[in-house]
Formats: sequence, structure tokens, C-alpha cells
Amino acid sequence: MHPEKYHSSFEPYFQTADVFINGIFWDDRAPAFFTLEDMRRPDFRIRVIADVTCDIAPLSSVPSTIRASTIADPIYGFDPFTNQETTPHQPHVIDMMAIDNLPNEMPRDASQAFGEQFIEHILPELLKPESTVIERATIAENGCLTKRFEYLEDYVGVVC
Repeated sequence: MHPEKYHSSFEPYFQTADVFINGIFWDDRAPAFFTLEDMRRPDFRIRVIADVTCDIAPLSSVPSTIRASTIADPIYGFDPFTNQETTPHQPHVIDMMAIDNLPNEMPRDASQAFGEQFIEHILPELLKPESTVIERATIAENGCLTKRFEYLEDYVGVVC
């Protein structure tokens, strides 16, 4: 409700992840996940970013999304030391995929088949007052990890 009060706590993730897939709604009053300065740190491990959100910097949750890429030419490199686009697949470069119309690329038949399966198998479970399917799939509830996913406590820092 107050994105301007948010503080990014993404640091532990950029220190351990190699790939980051961003597909959120982002409010430009909120901070980015990480900064250009963070991207220059030796402990910044992310080498590939798929920014499905594709908000273009400087008003972006991902500061290296400097332009949209295309289906025909989906990857560009971003050099965090020069803040410039460069050739991808180099050791010091972060490979960016930021196709602004990527959701439109999902084949219609796959989308239709997924929708049919969702309607047939998941929707009825969502409408039940109690569902073992939904219970088993629920990772967190009321801000706490569910019993089935408590093994993630050390990684996400949640203790309930």
C-alpha cells in the first residue's frame, strides 16, 4: 500500500542465484531489487536476467533493463561497469532477456490446454472449503512457512 516505504531485501539472493526471472507488477515508488552499484560488487552472482516485467531503466525494478529485446534478437549483454549494452555471453557481462511482448509468444494451443486442465483440476479444488491439493501446494500461510516447507526456514529467514 505504501511502496515508497519498502526496503529491498534481495541481497542474499543476488549473492547466491545465477539466474533471476522477474515477472512482477512493480510500482516506481518502490526501490529496485538491486542497484547498479550492487551489480558491480564481487559477490553479485546473477549472470542471466529474464525480465518479463520489462520496465525500462531508470524507472525499473531491474536497473540493467535498458531496453526491450525482441523475439528475433532476444538477448543483449549489459556491462555493469560501463552501464552500457554490449555483446552477451562474456565473463563480465550480465545477459539480459527483456522481451516486452513475451507473454504473447505462448502458443495458443498450449495456453488453451493449460486453461482446460486448470479449470478441470485446480478450480474445483480452489472452491472447496478444505482441499488437500491446495494444502500440499501452499508454501506459506499467514506469513509463515507451512509444515511441508519448513525446511526453507534458513534460506528465507522466516521463523514462526
